[in-house]
Amino acid sequence: MKIKWNWGTKITIAIILFVSMILGFVYTATQNPIILVEKDYYPKGLQYQSQIDKIKNAADFKAGMIFKQNKGQLFLKIPKTAPDSGTITFYRPNEEKALDIVEPVSANKSIDVTFPKERFKMGFYVLKILWWQNGKGYFIEKKVFLT
Repeated sequence: MKIKWNWGTKITIAIILFVSMILGFVYTATQNPIILVEKDYYPKGLQYQSQIDKIKNAADFKAGMIFKQNKGQLFLKIPKTAPDSGTITFYRPNEEKALDIVEPVSANKSIDVTFPKERFKMGFYVLKILWWQNGKGYFIEKKVFLT
């Protein structure tokens, strides 16, 4: 039997190919895992106004912040601070496993910290510095690439 290649046959083949392509895309899309950056993103989104206030409070400190890296260590200094408490977080967004490094900030000392490079993998990090000083919150976020 020989197929007659008229316009009806060509449209039917085109529709079959199009539906097959769409089904292939749907199958591929359902096989990819969905990895959220943070599991509880919705409540954090509602609380973001307080984060905006902390960022505004720290604007003057961010200009004077010093972050350096050399072969053996990382150096972070924020002059003119006297924090009551806080944390320094090196957040690694491109890793599914938690490889974040969190260090507490000592009370009543300026933020002047040195980290050994052995604690880190080479790559992209988001440096998040949060501290409280006299009941007021401060937050600085800086993107860094560690070599």
